[in-house]
Amino acid sequence: MKRIRLFFPVFLLPVFLVSLLLLPTGCDSPEHNPSEHGLPENRPRAGNGRAKNTPLRPIRTVSEWEAHRQAGRLPETIDRIYCSGGTLRLAVYLDCADKVVAVDENESRSRERVGMKAYLAAHPEFHDLPVAGESSGRDNPELLMNLNPPPQLIVKADTGAGFDPEELTRRTGIPVLLVPMRGITAGREEFDAALRLMGTALGKADRAETVLAFFDREIAAIKKRIRRLEQHDRPSAYVGGVAYNGAHAFHSSEAGYPPFDIAEANAPLKADAENPILGKRHTLLSREIILEWNPDILFLDLSTLYLGEAGGLAELRNDPAYRSLTAVQEGRIYALLPNTWYFVNHDAVLANAWFVAKILYPDRFEDIDPEKKANEIHAFLVGKPVFAQQDAALGNLVFQRISIGEP
Repeated sequence: MKRIRLFFPVFLLPVFLVSLLLLPTGCDSPEHNPSEHGLPENRPRAGNGRAKNTPLRPIRTVSEWEAHRQAGRLPETIDRIYCSGGTLRLAVYLDCADKVVAVDENESRSRERVGMKAYLAAHPEFHDLPVAGESSGRDNPELLMNLNPPPQLIVKADTGAGFDPEELTRRTGIPVLLVPMRGITAGREEFDAALRLMGTALGKADRAETVLAFFDREIAAIKKRIRRLEQHDRPSAYVGGVAYNGAHAFHSSEAGYPPFDIAEANAPLKADAENPILGKRHTLLSREIILEWNPDILFLDLSTLYLGEAGGLAELRNDPAYRSLTAVQEGRIYALLPNTWYFVNHDAVLANAWFVAKILYPDRFEDIDPEKKANEIHAFLVGKPVFAQQDAALGNLVFQRISIGEP
């Protein structure tokens, strides 16, 4: 059998190679085109001498955001976001629930814990969104890149935890907004800056100012009622069961507990920079210290219910030492909304502050209905009055005097 030999004219080789270079690649197809999804294209921007593909750095300030935007490295408008590490509540405060296309694992698994977070009670649709990372900022670049369409912005808690934000941007091509997670009392300047940064990025700058003004008005309204109140007219108060990286028992408390700060409560637990134990904002106290203080009034953060028989409520009912406290014997124990769950619930801080003030200074808050006040706060911040949902999820104990009964 004769072999068939194939010959390729050598003089045609250059033509063949040039043809290969001109063939279209997968990167030019519509499904891989960033501009199709509202993301900036990696092309030079005429007139500014800088390229759009200059590496994006994590954005921490409004001025950094504006610099990136003017350089063309950001989408013109942000319509799709992924919220990581507890930033979802801030997006809701800014009326941006409709922009959220993915959440992290902590937000997704909270379906049965609507009592802990008002923004999830108001927006159950979040539970059905894709999950693009584990809790506490452990975002997953692969999951983010597989979202269709992908988010245009990652809003990430600036805590130093989880996936490195610069690497996250490098691997996904999605800008990262780093948001400090502070409160409406301690760390207020950083809280204001965080909300203004998110408001600028999401086209909600006016709403951010409205929200900040709302917090200011509520805090000022409480403080106005307790103005010129003498120290001897302020009963001592302690709050137990405060959550920190999960639920805790009655010995868990917080120096500078935000509702106490706002209501100017006479709390024996105060922040002390010179005390290595009491100097910390969150503190696990010894039973002996609480017994020594023997506060006039006790408050219980209902996040402790998730410990069941190991939680603060069970302790107050069953522990002989705690039952010896005067406030327990005389029935001066009151239940609060979870103040902290996956960072601070700022809406709960306000609602709790009104209730704490009413209990501590009843003559000055006689006209205040704590449930109605909570619904007003929720309606403004999360879009719906959800007190009844939270209360039901927390055993209908919120803002109630707790009866401990017989051990």
